[in-house]
Amino acid sequence: MTADASIQTDNRSGLQHALENLLDGCLAVIEAEAPYRTLLFPLQTPAQYLPALAIERGVMDWAADDAEIAVRDTVANGLIIQSHACTRQGIADALSALGFDVTVERSGPYVLRVIAHLLEQPLDEATTQRVLARINAYKAERDIADLQLVRQTITRVYIGVASATGTELSIGPKPPEPVQLTARGYSASAIYAVTEITIPFRETL
Repeated sequence: MTADASIQTDNRSGLQHALENLLDGCLAVIEAEAPYRTLLFPLQTPAQYLPALAIERGVMDWAADDAEIAVRDTVANGLIIQSHACTRQGIADALSALGFDVTVERSGPYVLRVIAHLLEQPLDEATTQRVLARINAYKAERDIADLQLVRQTITRVYIGVASATGTELSIGPKPPEPVQLTARGYSASAIYAVTEITIPFRETL
């Protein structure tokens, strides 16, 4: 319904015209705010619809207190994770949805070795219990999981050079004291730069 196309007759009254315009505006607001366009897209739907969408996707391990991005990734990958349940790939996909860099190996008959690299997550008991809950939800019942949580840090390597300068350097029996630079995890070198060198002479008899 628009102002240019009315469902009423041309001889409609002013009241009928006003009610039509009011209804047209209300419908426009409802259409603009309705979530139906993104309702079935976990990465875009409003957060309050995620629990219902998780049920629809068959998510077995649900924790409302997870970070929102982790919840959205879990729901988005719910069908894929469910199809790989009871496999190493399924466990890796399930933990990857929580934001972990995961490696799953079979170290023996019915024994899994799960190595989860933490990026932003805290290394505490709550994180450990959360990871174990997800592993238990998607592993085979007969399997036993050995979990290793590893702190992973991404950093850059820097190489620096320090220089000590002066206007005069006296050379005698005692050499100048070396410049010592101490920094954990860094290597450094010192360079002496001078503009004048004074060499003392001793008179001989």
